[in-house]
Amino acid sequence: MTKPLITSTRSKLFGHPGLPFGLVYLVLLLIFTHACVLLMNQPAAYWLNRQYASMVLPFSFLLHNGPVAFLAIAGLYLVIAGLLLRNLRAQAGLFLAAIFGLMHSIALLQTTVCGFSTLYESHSAWGCHTYRFAPIILFFVLFTLMLLAEHLPEQWIHLSKKILIPLIGVWVLLMAYGIFRAAFPLASPWEALAPAHSPGPRSMAAIAYDTKRQRAVLFGGVTRWDGKQWVYDNSTWEWDGQDWQQMKTPLAPPGRILHAMAYDEKTGSVILYGGQNSSGNLADLWKWDGVTWHRLCPVCNPAARFGHKMIFDVGRQEIVVYGGQDGKIEFNQAWTWNGEKWDYFQFENTAPAAYNDPMVYDQDSERIISFMGSEWGGTWIWEASQWQKLHASIGPPTRSEATLAYDPINDYTVLFGGLNNSEMMFNDTWMLQGEKWLKLNTSSAPPERHRALSFYDPVRQSVILYGGEIMGSIYSDMWELNLFRGKQP
Repeated sequence: MTKPLITSTRSKLFGHPGLPFGLVYLVLLLIFTHACVLLMNQPAAYWLNRQYASMVLPFSFLLHNGPVAFLAIAGLYLVIAGLLLRNLRAQAGLFLAAIFGLMHSIALLQTTVCGFSTLYESHSAWGCHTYRFAPIILFFVLFTLMLLAEHLPEQWIHLSKKILIPLIGVWVLLMAYGIFRAAFPLASPWEALAPAHSPGPRSMAAIAYDTKRQRAVLFGGVTRWDGKQWVYDNSTWEWDGQDWQQMKTPLAPPGRILHAMAYDEKTGSVILYGGQNSSGNLADLWKWDGVTWHRLCPVCNPAARFGHKMIFDVGRQEIVVYGGQDGKIEFNQAWTWNGEKWDYFQFENTAPAAYNDPMVYDQDSERIISFMGSEWGGTWIWEASQWQKLHASIGPPTRSEATLAYDPINDYTVLFGGLNNSEMMFNDTWMLQGEKWLKLNTSSAPPERHRALSFYDPVRQSVILYGGEIMGSIYSDMWELNLFRGKQP
């Protein structure tokens, strides 16, 4: 009697002429992950108004019809991709699988930017890059193992099936949870805003609040990279507490970045000074009166600079300009503008050199507060004619290009974001009251960024955050911090 042939189940997983089931499922899982992460990494305002879909992410043009339509398109795409991969012969199927894998891996790397933002809370460079690269590395490892599966012991294949199938289920649920959490974030003092109009993506711009007209005035910055250079913007926008309005002006300063603006309460106008654009460093001085821009004092300005800061010193009743650089050295000098002329300010002690470090005026204590990076890192306070470093027992980690906003009603200063010397990004929120820093425990917050704008809005009685960037990707989102909303530490 002839013994029956022992058949191996290997042919079901890795047989010919079609592509192995394992490879098909792996490629489909990568496409599914890319679609989910694309939704998870949309600006929070997208879930309030679909016009805020990020245009810098691959395939994001599909999101303009809303998340439901996007998921329907993604589902149809998955079905078509699966049918193609299963019905093509092995060689053609493997080639198509490689194309899908490479295309969606590259797109996934661009989409995640700094991790699966709704699934993790990690304020370290290690955590950021681990979450970003782990899915791609895992995909190619599994892809390679499946190609070599014919040479693996049979028991290894059975064991891998028992392990991977539950893991796939967990991964699908995790992606679904990430989308759910993006659409319905936890209650937090930080809340996304989605006004009907927006200045769009903006980094390295400047903003000042006109207390008389109750308008925040935004000017300049860059909006995108066109492949050769940054695109400088010279539009003027105003925020009235509810919506943005672009102001059509007969005259405007040239577009620029890293300039400074402040509201002069004595003259009732917004003052702009300096910055940088494709023509070089700038030293021009402008005034915004609510209708148009006026060029001031064309020959009497301080030396050209960028990355400086401006505030209105209520005690002195003057605009104060501090810090910046000219491309060679960072400045530790101050100038004051009284509405007619500039005066050099002399300090009684050594002053820190500041480049693009945030600065606010504390009206209650009549002092200037800054949080600096590099070798000057930490909190610095300017009172009278002296700078003093604040040595607090607890405080924010050293960083550059964060934002500061002062709340004059409740007398506290809020710090957000920035990056350190290792280019690690932050999205933690700190509050300075008197001489003490307090880290706020927020269940959700804006994504990591630097070079953003922030200001206190007396109409909404909250701190507003706008724009900024991370790894060259420029934000167009807007957030509101209301410390009376949600739980506080």
